[in-house]
Amino acid sequence: MIDVDVLVVGAGPVGLFLAGELLRRGHSCAIVERNAAPSTYSKALAIMPRTLDLFERAGVCDAFLGEVNRVRGVRFVTPHGATYVPFANVPARYPFISIVPQWKTEALLAARLQQLGGQVLYGHTFEGFEPFESGSRARIRDKERTYHIDARYVAGCDGVHSAVRENAGIAFPGRSYADRAVLADVPVETTVPKDEARVHIDRTAVVTLFPMSARMRRIVVIAPREPLPEAASREWLQTRLEHAGLRGTVAGDPVWSSAFSVHRRVARRMRAGNVFLAGDAAHAHSPVGGQGMNVGLEDAWVLAETISRVLSGQLPESTIDLYEARRLPIARSVVRRTDLLMRALAHPSPVMSVGREFLTPYVVRIPVLRNRVVRELLTA
Repeated sequence: MIDVDVLVVGAGPVGLFLAGELLRRGHSCAIVERNAAPSTYSKALAIMPRTLDLFERAGVCDAFLGEVNRVRGVRFVTPHGATYVPFANVPARYPFISIVPQWKTEALLAARLQQLGGQVLYGHTFEGFEPFESGSRARIRDKERTYHIDARYVAGCDGVHSAVRENAGIAFPGRSYADRAVLADVPVETTVPKDEARVHIDRTAVVTLFPMSARMRRIVVIAPREPLPEAASREWLQTRLEHAGLRGTVAGDPVWSSAFSVHRRVARRMRAGNVFLAGDAAHAHSPVGGQGMNVGLEDAWVLAETISRVLSGQLPESTIDLYEARRLPIARSVVRRTDLLMRALAHPSPVMSVGREFLTPYVVRIPVLRNRVVRELLTA
């Protein structure tokens, strides 16, 4: 039997950050993860300026700044023109997008958690909970046994297929896009500098190039109406770069590649009694714009802050409602915004396809539109 202030389910970036913040603020927590070991996949790459602000307040910013690749602008290219959008004028302390593989983000947050006296229980599966005195009694299973953790609060940070959300009876309405996309992390020899992202658009596809380092690039291919492979080969990626007019040579096999479907879902609630949702357990949306992990990390910050003030007696129990009141409207707004971006980039309509190719360079040159989109993505 374990008795803690907060049980955190899921040891991705959101769960790790939440657990670390609870410990830093002086509260006990347990963090369980069904996977047997930390992830080795790059997955989410982009850390936005507003997230670095939170990391600075949490005391982990310097560790990240020593590991990230800084992207200072993005160039949009079509067969009819190109426009570079710099981030230098973004009103932020860190006017760049930090690119770092998700496994590294998790390793840095796990190291901070360990410094604060925390430990992830890997290979431990959350099986459900029931009310118990002033909190919940959760059933946890490892290889050998099933045991219980009593917690005042339970935080579901366990992703799109959240067991916490399901056990809490919280609906997760939405839909999935019909088309899939393909991503690959691969070495590329190119003259595109490592501080510049690329978005190449024509009427058949959108090919993006995100610099992970001087040599490694994340390539994402969105091609409506076209069958895509389950994983990208070196030869297939080279063909896509050439077709998109993107100068570069794929210099090796992908380190990681995957086809993925895009979801558009928001939980009906982010709280049920003393159970809370954060990150992908509460909202799932297109990776366009790099918002997913960042919004989840912001969820974790607000949830830790809210719970801490209640546990420490600074605020009454009723103020726990503030978490959902603050975060659910933001989740809905982000999902709407990324849905619009996804439709603009991937709608299969021939009219939309032609419009993307001809209008993109001109639209992003309009300062009021360009600046608004950049501000919303990087600092909102």
